[in-house]
Amino acid sequence: MWLILSIVGYIILAVVSIMDKYLLSQAKVKPALYTFYSSVFVLPILLAVPFGVSFLNSPFDWCMALLSGVTFALAMWAMFLGLEKSEVSHIGPLIGAATPFFVVLFSRLFMTEILSSRQFLAIIFLIVGSLVISFEKSKKYSGWHLGMLWGVLSGLLFAISHVSVKYLYAHYDFLSGFVWTRAAIGLMGIFLLCHPAVYQTLFFPKFIDKIKNIFFSATSPSDSIFLVGVDKILSVIGIILIQYAISIGSVSLVNALNGLQYVFLIILVLVLSRFWPKKFKEDYSKGELFQEIIASAIIVFGLFLLV
Repeated sequence: MWLILSIVGYIILAVVSIMDKYLLSQAKVKPALYTFYSSVFVLPILLAVPFGVSFLNSPFDWCMALLSGVTFALAMWAMFLGLEKSEVSHIGPLIGAATPFFVVLFSRLFMTEILSSRQFLAIIFLIVGSLVISFEKSKKYSGWHLGMLWGVLSGLLFAISHVSVKYLYAHYDFLSGFVWTRAAIGLMGIFLLCHPAVYQTLFFPKFIDKIKNIFFSATSPSDSIFLVGVDKILSVIGIILIQYAISIGSVSLVNALNGLQYVFLIILVLVLSRFWPKKFKEDYSKGELFQEIIASAIIVFGLFLLV
């Protein structure tokens, strides 16, 4: 069950990654502002509290919920900074490699999670495949660059978030752990109001024009509003599926499957670049195509070991 949920969730998040890159590049939204929009609107999840959500039992548990939510929001921020400086087909897989690496490390250190030799080998293949995809050789970059460092930081923060929420799922029901950690993400969104890129946009006289630039930068206003709405809805669905898979399965294995997301991401990038180059385009040399085919084969083999 957790395997199917993970696969579907990562396919959805691959689509979300494409849409995030498109919105960041077309609307020229600052990463801090985009993080604000991606986090503060999670706060209404607190409306679910009267419907069976348990309050946490100790200050330590509240700290774990806060840690999970805040690091998730910071991980998104770092991811958006990486997307701003790099191509989504490279920075995404790097995050997909860094996250399970740190998750395995933290799970062994703090949760004594036991994996079979076959499962551990599968994780290695999935991480290696993601690393191979992430190597970038384009007109702007060859190999590693600053955007990649943001990707590694994002992976580290996502790992901290996933391991801490797994602790909550082990001691509480899924709904309770999910609601309190998502509420912490929304709380981080409120703190982002202190960032210049956020408060200057929201509270300065020209903020109406700024908002229009964000939501109406596509071919037509209705197209852009629709795209933003679909992006956020898909993101919520994908995150819920992944979080539930973590709650019922191994946090290390679920995160290792992150590499599968970027196989679908590459396919989407190739299709969009081929058929809709004016909307979304990334250039691939023959060497890069061979590199990504090999990496995809490694990831698929790692997935085969998990089945």
